[in-house]
Amino acid sequence: MLTRRQMLLASATIVSAAGPGVVPALALSTEPMAPADARAMALACGAAASHAELVAEARLLLDGEVKQGLLPANYDTTIVCPFCRCSLKVAPEIAF
Repeated sequence: MLTRRQMLLASATIVSAAGPGVVPALALSTEPMAPADARAMALACGAAASHAELVAEARLLLDGEVKQGLLPANYDTTIVCPFCRCSLKVAPEIAF
């Protein structure tokens, strides 16, 4: 029976011997979304209410950074909806 140390050394030896000739792991790959899935995701945020919540969260963060003096009061940024990939422009609501 192999000990943990022997297993670790054997694994390190195999990995170092294989070197750069090894094909990279494909466990975490990105693939284009199927058109039917893309349409379903777009329907998920098609209502204005779903974007309103996203904008409200971003605006809250911006307001906090403006209050701390990290950003100017006239700063605006663009956020991307994680579902439909549409761009939303957000500005702080702080009035001095």
